Amino acid sequence: MKRIFVPLLGELGDRAALDAAGKLLAASGGFVDARVLRRDPRDVLPIVGEGFGAAMIDEVMAAAEKGSQEQAAKARKNFDEWATAAGANVGAAPGAEGLSATFGELVGPVPGVEVAAERVSDVVICARAPRDVSPDRAALLEVAVMEAGRPVIVVPDAELESIATTILVAWNGSAEAARAVSMAMPLLLQAGKVVVVTVDDGDVSADPEPLADTLRANGVKAEAVKATMDKAGVAATLEVEAGKQKADLILIGAYSHSRVREFVMGGVTDDALTEGSVPMMLAR
Repeated sequence: MKRIFVPLLGELGDRAALDAAGKLLAASGGFVDARVLRRDPRDVLPIVGEGFGAAMIDEVMAAAEKGSQEQAAKARKNFDEWATAAGANVGAAPGAEGLSATFGELVGPVPGVEVAAERVSDVVICARAPRDVSPDRAALLEVAVMEAGRPVIVVPDAELESIATTILVAWNGSAEAARAVSMAMPLLLQAGKVVVVTVDDGDVSADPEPLADTLRANGVKAEAVKATMDKAGVAATLEVEAGKQKADLILIGAYSHSRVREFVMGGVTDDALTEGSVPMMLAR
């Protein structure tokens, strides 16, 4: 994987996502495409409503523009600090030797304006969105998973020691899980260890060994494990198993159950986007 897209919002999570991108490309080099996402101030006009005079509308527009500029300035600061620390070659084009990066901005509806850039990248990296804390980031993550057509890595709001050196593959036999494995093959081949884990959740209990066999046949250092589900759920079980295996990335197929069921009952995808201390890579 040589091109990573990192959407920036001028928040603490910007630096965590950039740090993860830098570490993922540290060994082989690659390009980080970092863009701050800014709403067009004109987008506030439909919610202003009737009864507002021209002067009041101008005031609302000016406030929206000021907020957008402040957000962009914070994102730029986060990017510059990361690039200096990582030794990134800022401004170099994709394909340059070593770690390169560019900073830009996308103005338009958030989420949505970023999807085209995500689709021409190998992977998208964003910090997790804790429940009721970061609605913009939560929306970005969901749109990326559903519409980008690329794998999405979500990371905690903290600098990581490493990422993707040992990968836990959550295997439930679903089409989504199979596609996630296919999309992640470049990382699986590079990893020092890959553990295929099946969690019996009372609904699906797949056999991890055939997939491990296939991965080994393709040159992946893979092994198989069956895990008993923790009372806290599948995602918590995967976190526990990741700790046992010293895994620094968990790969899952996103929305193996319907999105309605995930919304009503909760699910692994929802938990991955909002909770946990281990980075997760989602694909569907």
